[in-house]
Amino acid sequence: MSAPRPMDRAALRALFATPADGRFGSAKVMPLDEAIRAHVQPGMTLHFAYSEGRPMAASNALVRVFAGQEPGFTVISAGLVSNQAALVTEKIVRKLIVSFVGDNYPTPGPNRQFQAAIDSGAVEIENHSLLVISQRLAAGAYGFPFAPTRSWGASSMAQNASYTAIEDPFGSGETIGVVSPLIPDITFVHGLAADTEGNIILSPPFGEGDISAFAASKGIVATVERIVSPNFIRRHSHLVKIPAYRVLSVSEAPFGCHPYAIYSPAGLDVPAYVEDFQAFAEIRAASRKPELYDAWVKEWILGVESHDAYVAKLGTARLDALRGRAPADAWLDDISPAKLAHLASLEGYDNRELMVVAAARAVEAKVRDEGRMIVEAGVGLANLAAWLAVTKLQNEDGIPAELVAEIGLYGYLPKAGEAFIFSNRNLPTCKSMTGVEAVLGLYVAGRHNNCIAIIGAGQIDASGNINSTQTGDGRFLLGSGGANDITSGAADTIAVTQQSRGRLVETLPYITSPGHRVSTLVTDLGVYEKENGRFVLTQYYPVDGQSKDETLAHIRAQCGWELEISARLKAAEPPRAEDLLRLRLYDIRNDFLDYSVERSGEAGR
Repeated sequence: MSAPRPMDRAALRALFATPADGRFGSAKVMPLDEAIRAHVQPGMTLHFAYSEGRPMAASNALVRVFAGQEPGFTVISAGLVSNQAALVTEKIVRKLIVSFVGDNYPTPGPNRQFQAAIDSGAVEIENHSLLVISQRLAAGAYGFPFAPTRSWGASSMAQNASYTAIEDPFGSGETIGVVSPLIPDITFVHGLAADTEGNIILSPPFGEGDISAFAASKGIVATVERIVSPNFIRRHSHLVKIPAYRVLSVSEAPFGCHPYAIYSPAGLDVPAYVEDFQAFAEIRAASRKPELYDAWVKEWILGVESHDAYVAKLGTARLDALRGRAPADAWLDDISPAKLAHLASLEGYDNRELMVVAAARAVEAKVRDEGRMIVEAGVGLANLAAWLAVTKLQNEDGIPAELVAEIGLYGYLPKAGEAFIFSNRNLPTCKSMTGVEAVLGLYVAGRHNNCIAIIGAGQIDASGNINSTQTGDGRFLLGSGGANDITSGAADTIAVTQQSRGRLVETLPYITSPGHRVSTLVTDLGVYEKENGRFVLTQYYPVDGQSKDETLAHIRAQCGWELEISARLKAAEPPRAEDLLRLRLYDIRNDFLDYSVERSGEAGR
């Protein structure tokens, strides 16, 4: 054996050198449409991962590649939205396993193209809730035969073949729900960056994308905003959530989430961009009629040959504007002095604003009186109420209640002009960004949860059960999203809805979310609280020029169950001017409220 050579610093460094960039080649790097042709086969089960970075470019490419072939895919997704309705109108998908299907911005609503496909039987749907989709995918990823869940047990989803209840095998006497694993063939993921090997940096919050991506039997078809060097990946290893060995292909697709946003943490040097509200409005309008939606699909999906062509069609000015509005303090530029002066000068309020303020006060009372410190913010008007409540609790009352949102937000501070809950302008204010299982499984419904949740309700009965899934004649609505998981597990829930006999009903055609933990209902006519397990009216909104008896008669006429009036009934206090101003600043685009005309006096109809 020869004597060892003397080692100087240079030789020692060479002995433990980091592999040179590009050493492992770039065989996985390919254009997106080519990646789909290479790895996706008809009849597969495909999963669109849900995180801050939504794989919209992959959804469009799937339609382009398989249009006219009727490939019979099953699609798993936490939520499918309007621009993805091309998956059904172009007959790409045969079955959906989803927690939400519909229009998503500015507020959830049924999408007519999805509805037509589901109601006709052209597309089969298996209704889920957000946490359960995550739990089933996690079971698939871990190789478990089932996953335990607190969700579904008291709802219509308990009839799903994927759910059953078992006795605790360790003898506690408790019955626990279990769900079978979900194992897709391919998962589509969109990340901020990846190297040529396929190590992927995801944009936080991570939804269910970081764990569930491991469930796919074949692997991951990834799109990213930018392909970077291995050294870049090493410098930001704390954000690498998917390792290369699970990745089949990587396609560089800037603006791959459009019309949705992507958040880029400070120091990453990958440009972020905000939601394209113009595109949201155009797609939602087109979705109302088949011929309009077909024209939109032909123009924006089938009429472009690649994702690069799609981005070019959007145009530099539009893309620059989306990136320019992404910095954390850019929201200030959206509020002109004239707009601020107009909002501050508005007098009076309407029933919808009073409903939001009343719901916010209900949240505040739960925090102050019952010690609830986690506030789960739903979407739409419920979201505005949660924001209003927590802002007041923190800034005026000195109570450190924290906002959470199902995708994985904890401790965020909403900004004016950003009523869209997942806006990436709110993300830099978070104290933590995690995923669906942390928020819905732990903060909202875990052993130590101390959560008051506030959610919207399509229909609700006197026991607090909620329906957002189907009408009495079997037409599809929206699905659960995270609502079932929330009402199944949160310590307490407040529901918000506009009141009519069609919304407050005696009997629901479908129970999306069980009502045993729904304690309060706030409508645009009054506030209801549970007494002996049923809602009774505890507050009404005075109407200018109308007697109390007349107001109560109208409330009774708009209630689908036998109205009971509490001995504690009182008139609701009028909203404070500062609450109205803050509320209108949150909804700067008038997406939820209507302050476009002058109002005066008390609440009206």
